[in-house]
Amino acid sequence: MNLGGSGDPHSLEADQVVSAIERACESDLRTALRLVARYSAYWWSHGLQDEAAAAAERVLSMLGRTVPVGLDEEYLLAVIHGAASAEQEQVELAQQVVLTTTGPFRYSVTVLLWSLVFGPFEPADVVEDVLERNESGDAWTRAAVELCRGYPALTRATPGDAAQALRTALGRFRMLEDRWGMFLALNALRHVVDEPLDVTTEALELAEHLCLAEETGLLLCERAELYRRLGKLEDAHADFSRALSIGEHADLVETVAAARVGLARTARVSGNLPAARAHLSAVLAIPHLDIAHQEALHELSVLNASEASA
Repeated sequence: MNLGGSGDPHSLEADQVVSAIERACESDLRTALRLVARYSAYWWSHGLQDEAAAAAERVLSMLGRTVPVGLDEEYLLAVIHGAASAEQEQVELAQQVVLTTTGPFRYSVTVLLWSLVFGPFEPADVVEDVLERNESGDAWTRAAVELCRGYPALTRATPGDAAQALRTALGRFRMLEDRWGMFLALNALRHVVDEPLDVTTEALELAEHLCLAEETGLLLCERAELYRRLGKLEDAHADFSRALSIGEHADLVETVAAARVGLARTARVSGNLPAARAHLSAVLAIPHLDIAHQEALHELSVLNASEASA
């Protein structure tokens, strides 16, 4: 995978990367922008999107609406990272970079990150054009193109074609021994296969290997729910409990809430109504989680009905 530089960024710690960019911001904005682009894959493959956003926002705040000559794609990547806080004019400049680029992107990761961040808000024909332009890239880029073709709502692909594209992407990432790419393909594939248990399990194993805490917690909850529907309540309880532990350790309140709702459902089905009520009460005590509160209240109504009919 071409990261746009000669070194291996994966050997550096996240704080060293950010420090290097901050130093460059003080002396050479062009170098700072190149560093943001160079470490794009490093950040995303290690679950460090917040760090990427912080670095990109720092550089963009100093660049404003100026795209340095010869660094169009680097500017685009910075806007992708800092999309949540970028100025509208900066987003429009980034969009122009995409529309005026006639060949493949220079950085392998650009087509993937653009598709994931901006692709869902673009017309399908624009996404298809970007993907077609990058089909001539290196092996990693070609795998990423297939991955994007299979993502829901990005293109006009039918469910069958989307599943096949994701399987193709998965096979290519396997050949490249790229665990991050494999994880992304599996994570998308689990939404389009009829029996997602095995795919979810493999995605979970990769998320754990990549130390992606939030994704690991989510996948544990997803697999636990599959187990619960299959009647494997002990397995469901074990996965929900692991997700709860991860969520509490990493301060992921949404994961904590999802795990507790799952544990409540599992406990109710198992006949342990007091435990179910305790988990739901804990969820309702977490502030500012409207969706989780709605799920907890719904489960609480089911629980009350179960107790009334007992």
